[in-house]
Amino acid sequence: MDAIIERDSVRYIAFGGFPFGKFELGVDVAAQASLVTVITSDLDTTFNQYLSRMEDSSVYDASHFLDGFIISGLKPTQTVEQGFRQHVSNLGSGWLVLSEDQELAKVLAPGPYLYTNNTLKPICRLYDDKRRAFLTALRPKLDGPSPSTFSQLKAGGTLYDCLAVAVPPRSAERARGTPQRLRIAVKDCYHLKGLKNSLNNLAYYEVGREETSTAAVVTTLAEQGAHILGLTKLSSMIAREEPMDAVDFHTAFNPRGDGYQSPAGSSSGSAAAVASYEWLDCALGTDTSGSGRRPAMVNGVWQFRPSHNLVNLTGMIETYLRFDTPCVFSRDFEHLNTVAKAWLQTGCAASPLSDRRYEIIYPLDYLPVENQSQMKLIDEFVADMSTHLGATVTKLSIKETWKRNPPPGASNDAEEYLKNVITRTFYYGFYHSTDKFRMDYAESHRGSLPYVIPFVRQRWDKGAAVTPEEHQEATYRLEVYKDWLLNILFQTRDAETLLVLPVANAAPNYRDARTGSPTEQSALDQLFLQPILGSPDIVIPIGDVPYDSRISNKVEYLPVVVNIVGAPTTDFQLLQAIKQILELSNRPTSVRTGSRMFEA
Repeated sequence: MDAIIERDSVRYIAFGGFPFGKFELGVDVAAQASLVTVITSDLDTTFNQYLSRMEDSSVYDASHFLDGFIISGLKPTQTVEQGFRQHVSNLGSGWLVLSEDQELAKVLAPGPYLYTNNTLKPICRLYDDKRRAFLTALRPKLDGPSPSTFSQLKAGGTLYDCLAVAVPPRSAERARGTPQRLRIAVKDCYHLKGLKNSLNNLAYYEVGREETSTAAVVTTLAEQGAHILGLTKLSSMIAREEPMDAVDFHTAFNPRGDGYQSPAGSSSGSAAAVASYEWLDCALGTDTSGSGRRPAMVNGVWQFRPSHNLVNLTGMIETYLRFDTPCVFSRDFEHLNTVAKAWLQTGCAASPLSDRRYEIIYPLDYLPVENQSQMKLIDEFVADMSTHLGATVTKLSIKETWKRNPPPGASNDAEEYLKNVITRTFYYGFYHSTDKFRMDYAESHRGSLPYVIPFVRQRWDKGAAVTPEEHQEATYRLEVYKDWLLNILFQTRDAETLLVLPVANAAPNYRDARTGSPTEQSALDQLFLQPILGSPDIVIPIGDVPYDSRISNKVEYLPVVVNIVGAPTTDFQLLQAIKQILELSNRPTSVRTGSRMFEA
C-alpha cells in the first residue's frame, strides 16, 4: 500500500518495498514509520562527502532522512568505526543498522526510504503540477527494472485543481557515479500498457480501452532506465487548439513571459512541463505540421524531430502517417543526443566535421520575420553557423526557384500546383484516422457522433469531402513537390545543406484572447517543409524579445528560437554540427525554467 509522508511541508510517497526483518531498534522506533537513508558499504570518501554526493535538489534532502541509517552489503570482515557511529548519532539519527545481506544489497539502491512494518519502501517526492501540464501521473517502479505495465498515481496536489507527480530520486546514480536516469513525461497520444488514451477529448477517453502494449519510442527509453512520470496534455484530437478553444480539458500554462501566453499545440503539455519543472528532464511529443516546433518556440525549450523513416511509430496514435513523427523536448541539448541515440539505432553515425563542407540555405519565403529584434537574433545565429562551420550562406526563394524551374509537367506557379493538396492529403488522412473512434462511439451512443471542438469538426468536414480519387491525385502532387524540394535543397548541392527557419513571428498570444486557427493551409507553409521532406530538425533557443504585457503591466520577454533542418537521415550529422556551433560560439546549451530562458 502506498504511503504519503510530509516533512517541513515537503511531501513524499513510498511504493512497494523490501522485507527487511526485525531489528533491535527499540519499541518506539520500530512501531512508527521512519524516514531513513540507505548507503552502500563501499564508502570511498568521508561520510559527509558521501551524503553530499547523494543529495538531489529535486528529491533527496538528507536532513529529512535522519531517522535511521542502513549500511547495506557489508562483508563479514568489515567493521564500522565507533567514531562513525558517533557521527551518525551527532546528525540526530535515531539508529544505525549494518546489513550483510548480499542479495538484498544488489537491489537496495542508495537513497531515501520509508521503514515501516519491517519493510523498506523506496521513496519519491511529490510535486504539484502547478502549470496543469499533466493529464495523469504514474506510479513509478523503484524496486526493480522499469515496469512493463503502467498504472495511475491517484494522488492530489496541495493546490486546488492540481494533481501530484511522483519524482524518483537520483541518489543511487549520484552515489555510484553512473549516468543519471532520465525523468520523462509522455504526450497522451502514445500507448502505455495498462492505461487509456484521451487525446484531451472526453468522448475518446470514454470509448477507449486499456492498452495492451507500450509505444516503441517509450519502450526504448524505459528499457534504458528512463523513469516515465506521466501523460501530458495536448491539443484536442492532436489537432490545433488555443486555450480559449479548449472545452473538455484545461490547457497547460506556458511559464514564459507573464505566464498567460498560449502554450501552442498540439504538444502543449509536454513543452510547458519541460519549461516549468526542474525535476523533469524531457517530454515526448509529436510533430505532424508544427505540433512540436510551435510549442518548443513559445515555451522556450529545445526540440529534436528525427527523420521520419528512422523511428518506429508503433504505438503512436495516427493522424496522418506520411507526416506523423515523434519529437522530444528538453531544457538541455545533451538530452536530445541521449534520446536520439536511443531512437535511431540504425548505424547512421556522423563522419568528422572536418571531412564535411556546409551550405546554409536562407529561405526568403519565410525570412525575415516581422519582429526585427527576433530577426536580429536569428541573423546572429546564422552568422555563427557560417563562421564555425566554414559554411556559405545562400539566399533562396522556393517559389521563385519553382517559377524558373518547375518539375516536368507542372505549371510554373507553385501555389496553383499545390492548391488543396494539404486538404486532400493531410485533412483526408486526419479524418479517416478517426473512423474507428466515430464508429465505436456511435455503437455505444445510439448512433450519436462524439463531441469534438469546432476546429476539429471543420477539419473533419473538409477531409470527409475529399474523394479517394482526389486524395490519390493530391498525394501524387505532394510526392512531386517532395522530390523537387529534395533536389533543389539537398541533392544537387556540393555541400551538406542546413536550412534555417524561424518557426513563427514572436508576438504576444494571450491565453484569454481568441486566436483563430487556419482554416486553409498551403503545402508551401514553412511548417510543412519538414513533414513533406521527412527531414530531421532542431529547435534551438537563442534569446528573447521584450513586449509590454497587459497581464503584469510591465515589460516581459518572449522566447526566440531558430529552427535548423537537415537532409533526411542526417540526424547525427545535424546534432553534431549544432553542438560545434554552440561550443565554438560560447552559446548556452541549456535553458532555465520560469519566465525567462536565460539570465537577464
